[in-house]
Amino acid sequence: DAIGDDTFAHELLLFLHDICGAEHCAIFKLGEGEPIKLAAASLDGSDSAHRSTDAYLQSQAWRVDPTMAAARFTYNSIHPTLIRTDIAALESRELRETIYPLIGDRLLLCGRSAIGHIALSVLRCADSTPFAAEAVATLEALASPLLSILGKHASAIWQRQLLASSLSSLDEIEHNVALAPIGFPRREAQVCSRILYGVSSVGIALELGVSEETVMTYRKRVYSRIGIGTQRELLMWYVGLYNSMSTMPRDMPASATR
Repeated sequence: DAIGDDTFAHELLLFLHDICGAEHCAIFKLGEGEPIKLAAASLDGSDSAHRSTDAYLQSQAWRVDPTMAAARFTYNSIHPTLIRTDIAALESRELRETIYPLIGDRLLLCGRSAIGHIALSVLRCADSTPFAAEAVATLEALASPLLSILGKHASAIWQRQLLASSLSSLDEIEHNVALAPIGFPRREAQVCSRILYGVSSVGIALELGVSEETVMTYRKRVYSRIGIGTQRELLMWYVGLYNSMSTMPRDMPASATR
């Protein structure tokens, strides 16, 4: 139910805590370069997972992390993979003392999703017992649906942010409206785009050099062509138009997660 919502990471962690005792989690988009943080959460409600994940990425610690290196070897696999980190055996002092000083056990679930390769890091605190064998088995059994859910959430967030970006540029709105199958006449397309951009009828009239009555006439024609009656319905029509034209890129930019 939380897919596409800001509460997703917290709800995911509550579920992971129930099935395997997870106390922190982080979600990454994996690719050829630096992993991209999609979300993170801590059971105590603090920003510990966020801070640790940011430090992990900003310090480039992932480059010397054998768990992340192992994840890259799974890119061509069609099956999910669960990798366990032996923190005590890590060769990198930075990883042991800077990234994992308060972590006692870590599992990394990785595999394919709707946005490409994705990884879920599931962690237990140093003062807690390690993940039990049955907990690891349960996580493995749920690997495929979990990765699917993670991919759908990331895709929903990405599409939402793309849409928000598309509504912040009049040029882009006009470009998209011009590509609509309806085929608006020029003036109707201009009025439609400016309504979507949030310009008032008076503002549209001043910008286009026409009367306010003319703007209202074009508005009625636009609504009639689409088969709607309100500005909210116009926005929903544009969302549908935009989604039909947009596709998920191979690699999500880091800005997509902020």
